[in-house]
Amino acid sequence: MSDLPALPLHIALPGLGGLRCERALRLLPGRRWTLAGMLEGERRAVVAKLFLRCRGGQRHFERERAGLMALHGRGVAAPQLLYAGPVDAPAGWLVLTAALDGTPADRLGEAARAPVLRAVAAQHAAGIEQTDAHLANFLVDGDVAWTLDGAGIRAHAAPLEIGRARRNLAVWLAQWPPGGTTPPWQAYRAARADGRLPGDEPALSRAVAQARCRREQRLLAKVLRSCGAVAVTPGWRRFVAVTRTADTPALRAVLADPDAALAAPESQWLKRGNSASVVRLSVDGRPVVVKRYNLKNLAHRLRRFWRPSRAWHSWRNAHRLTLWGVPTPPPVALLECRFGPLRGRAYYLSEAVAGETLGTVLPAADAARRARLLARLCALLAILERLRLTHGDLKATNLLVDPEDQLMLLDLDALRRHRRRAAFERAFARDLARLRANWNDDADLLAALDRALAEAGLAR
Repeated sequence: MSDLPALPLHIALPGLGGLRCERALRLLPGRRWTLAGMLEGERRAVVAKLFLRCRGGQRHFERERAGLMALHGRGVAAPQLLYAGPVDAPAGWLVLTAALDGTPADRLGEAARAPVLRAVAAQHAAGIEQTDAHLANFLVDGDVAWTLDGAGIRAHAAPLEIGRARRNLAVWLAQWPPGGTTPPWQAYRAARADGRLPGDEPALSRAVAQARCRREQRLLAKVLRSCGAVAVTPGWRRFVAVTRTADTPALRAVLADPDAALAAPESQWLKRGNSASVVRLSVDGRPVVVKRYNLKNLAHRLRRFWRPSRAWHSWRNAHRLTLWGVPTPPPVALLECRFGPLRGRAYYLSEAVAGETLGTVLPAADAARRARLLARLCALLAILERLRLTHGDLKATNLLVDPEDQLMLLDLDALRRHRRRAAFERAFARDLARLRANWNDDADLLAALDRALAEAGLAR
């Protein structure tokens, strides 16, 4: 059994003829392949989910089949099940469904809220609980959201009871960037024709906050082990984590000897510092920024030996911000040099993003652009406030203005979440003070910033 399919792949199906799989949609090597293809006899587009013969393979197949059958049995919109059974080459079990038109809900952002929440309301009314709650499990076509994944479906004898429905709805609401619960709550409530609602809005808000914390903790653990999005190679001398979409031989060559890549004549040095050096270089024709966290002396090395590196924190925080829709350059790789449990020099790689720092753009902007940038700055700070996140060094050079005047957060090694409100308020006030200090010599700009913060309810 191969870990990855050789495409195109032909599979013989009892009673249906041949299946030609042409494109991989998702691959879990050695465990499960999800492929797009065509039933050759009918020329019909299909999605094939192949569970390979491995430990737990048949159990996962049975769950997938039973979940899809439960969705159809309860009248919930789901793809038509064409075949579910064993196949010989490759050996395993296959769930074959009709392909659907539409866009995965995780690519639509806010536009997916109404159809997805109507679908969740229909599931709850039908006694269906989707335990593997993430937006990629919905395909949105206009006002309809199709439920794709059967493995996480749990069918109950009656409509979901209030507490269970509230917890499940909160998990779905936690998929979007933080904001008020009122609009999505109204969309869900309007779709519950049976009138059974999962509690009141304050209870739902508390459940959403708890669901966000759990979702974030799962993600932060996930990006430090091999998964669908990240390839991790731990070792006695090195710890490497790479975003799979960026994982190429050229990138691996850079990670094998990063100092040589930084010293190459074509590399562009952006910062030479004692504690950190920043270099822009090209990998496979794509610009990448490498931040090397240096060890200044023996005392510094001894202090850093036992702690996760600042590159480690930057890697996790970049994924954290991406999860919540806070713009930051996409993470590419993490490298820690180690000696067993002891950590040394570390490197964080991210995509290079075009733009200028807010400290350069804002003073030179005209009135309209200044107002727009300040409004976007306040919107960014408002999201951080709702999440109880503080940056730790919110100077203007750590805020990048891209060509579309969107703001991006840079330099994430000191960013952290606060559990206690009082601790967050103190750290957030320090962030705002550091931000204001950028323009202490520009009274007009500082006054405009203070007005924008006050109007947004962010002044401290």
